[in-house]
Amino acid sequence: MQKVTIELLQAIRRKPISKAELVRLTKYSLAIVTEHTEILLEKNFVREIDRGPSTGGRKPLLLSFNAEAGYIVAIDLESTNVRVGITDLNCNILVSESLDDIDVLAGPTTVLEQVKELVFALLHRVGIESPQIKGIGMGVPGPVEYSVGLPASLSIMRGWDRYPIRQFWSQYFQCPCYVDNNVHTMAIGEQMLDLESKIENLLFLKIGNGIGAGIICKGQIYRGSTDCAGDVGHINMGHDILCYCGNRGCLEAFAGGRAIAARAEEMARNGQSEVLGEIYSKKKKLTLVDVRQAVEVADPVAVELMRECGVAIGNVLAGLVNFFNPSLILIGGGVSQVGDVLLASIRQAVYQRALPLSVRNLVIQYSSLGENAGIVGAAALTVDEIIDNNAFVYTDAH
Repeated sequence: MQKVTIELLQAIRRKPISKAELVRLTKYSLAIVTEHTEILLEKNFVREIDRGPSTGGRKPLLLSFNAEAGYIVAIDLESTNVRVGITDLNCNILVSESLDDIDVLAGPTTVLEQVKELVFALLHRVGIESPQIKGIGMGVPGPVEYSVGLPASLSIMRGWDRYPIRQFWSQYFQCPCYVDNNVHTMAIGEQMLDLESKIENLLFLKIGNGIGAGIICKGQIYRGSTDCAGDVGHINMGHDILCYCGNRGCLEAFAGGRAIAARAEEMARNGQSEVLGEIYSKKKKLTLVDVRQAVEVADPVAVELMRECGVAIGNVLAGLVNFFNPSLILIGGGVSQVGDVLLASIRQAVYQRALPLSVRNLVIQYSSLGENAGIVGAAALTVDEIIDNNAFVYTDAH
């Protein structure tokens, strides 16, 4: 019987809907729909709102998901920064803030303590108490054994292997916690923009220090048999640069954020770019922000650097397009903020190298949510899980 209630709640969550529409959508009888929606109304997870359009008789009352029945803590952890948001149950961001002095190599205890302080500061800012939090969603910049919520071994997150993130948060909140690779949460966040979207097959490509893809297949996130699907940054593209994974030739070692900064720094030292050289002489190092600054003033060396990276990424994407045949590719992550030259180069490479049939209806564009994709996705993942796992339907909404 609980399965019916959950199925109805998921349907109501997607849009305001009448009982008659629920009957048509779910194939349950009107008596069963009425019985279970009464449970949801009593628990305050559903509200009755204005009447919908008439289909010939009396205008029906619409049932709407109550987004204010609780709140979600959403966390998007990157290797050098973190963004935290507090959302309602419709994943609308109530408040959010970033910390740019995070270093995941400092280890999970240090980093999570920093994140915890930010979480409680945001809760205090909007006047929300811990018991009102119905779930915590957290994206991390590396593989995760999703079923158990444990980060897997990866050089970018040394010291985090199988660290019990869920148990850390259970010290402060009495609610479920879900941990995933943040490129997966970003993909889910973009899909959350329109729950009725007809786009069921899409790739979200995050280009940061690492490069990874979130795969939405037939409307569902695809994680693979060991939860590590989408690690496209380690596809070999034929160069001889040593990657931190121990192999040579990885896309990430050529076009990831750290790789771009390192190549720009070498160009500055060699006198290839006056703009980059001036920045380097003052700072004695270059970052992705400096490269973006050089691109913004149309420095030809920086522009060509980003064009080369876009072509390399596009060449890899072309193979993925031939294999997976998505209808939408979204580009996000820190490197995507460098400028339009990157997106133009990616598009050109994909459209040139992928098969004509594969790209006939393909759209390639920047992420609509930008820096908020990770926290919206972490919240959406969490709401889906707590509904599907019956984590609050049969508990007091207050």
